Amino acid sequence: MNGELRSAARRIIQDSALVGKNETVLIIHGAHNGDFASLLAEEAMRTGAFPLVWGFDDSLVSDFPERPPDGLGAIIKRADVVVWLSQYTAVDNLPGKVRRRVFSFWDAVYSLLQEEKVPTLLVNLPSPAWLEEDGIDPDEYLREFASAVSVDYAWMRRLGVKLMERLSGAKEVLLTDGNGTRLRFSVEGREPGLEDGTLRDCQLERRECEVEIPAGEVYVAPLESSAFGRLVLPHDGLELEFRAGRVVSVSGERAGGLRDRLETPGGDVIAEFGIGLNPGVRPLGLRIFDEKALGTVHVAIGHNLHLGGANESGIHIDFVVLNPTVLVDGEPLMEEGTLRM
Repeated sequence: MNGELRSAARRIIQDSALVGKNETVLIIHGAHNGDFASLLAEEAMRTGAFPLVWGFDDSLVSDFPERPPDGLGAIIKRADVVVWLSQYTAVDNLPGKVRRRVFSFWDAVYSLLQEEKVPTLLVNLPSPAWLEEDGIDPDEYLREFASAVSVDYAWMRRLGVKLMERLSGAKEVLLTDGNGTRLRFSVEGREPGLEDGTLRDCQLERRECEVEIPAGEVYVAPLESSAFGRLVLPHDGLELEFRAGRVVSVSGERAGGLRDRLETPGGDVIAEFGIGLNPGVRPLGLRIFDEKALGTVHVAIGHNLHLGGANESGIHIDFVVLNPTVLVDGEPLMEEGTLRM
């Protein structure tokens, strides 16, 4: 496992973050993934870069500022690259007032990165407790994580460009599967985007940018009033019915928790259609990971301004469809999880 994780750290620094000699790399991590942060720092040093490692342990927090102090803000602004590992380990155990201040602090850090257009990798390494809540063995996740970041990024980019060409200028998408999913929506006038797992585009354009790791998807924001039909998700214990772009009913064994979140303004509106590109991802039951898997698609509801849409909301929830069939303007793009290019 140690060898696999070291290799994964090397791939993240060299192939995803594209860290160069004499660059300053800020590595943010939580108490649960400090060992991997150390591996990232070692690999950054091997490239001739200067890593700064910032560890956060929420189990030690009793009070917290709502914004980073000026000195810390200066460090954040001067970084050439930020590699941000999932930083929360036990935040749910904090008193409500302290937890809100912690969230405000990290929101302010994120805003600083956006304002300064610092290329940022968001590395999904959740705490073991969070993984276990979803029925995922933490050691298994680490193995699958290493596989998911040790892929051919150039190949994913080429595939993503082809899919973008298919979606660019398209009008209608029909999504079906063997579980009863049948969802139709329009993408007319919406431009697709590509997340290929590298900071290449961010660094070339020096624009506001962050990339998730593991990565690999093509995405587009459907017209917000265009979705009609049903999304059936037996692995999530959910069925969603859409009408005029909004979720009008939710059923299934896990429907209760989702209904509460749909009360968020704009939270019931279709937000995204995405196509997974990553051949190294094996779905485990963690949506933010599974949605990158080659052979899957995902549909999201909620916020989509960052995707080129027009809906603002405080939530963004993805739903992964396994082995889907997708028609674009009546022509097959995917059949039972296999791309038809």
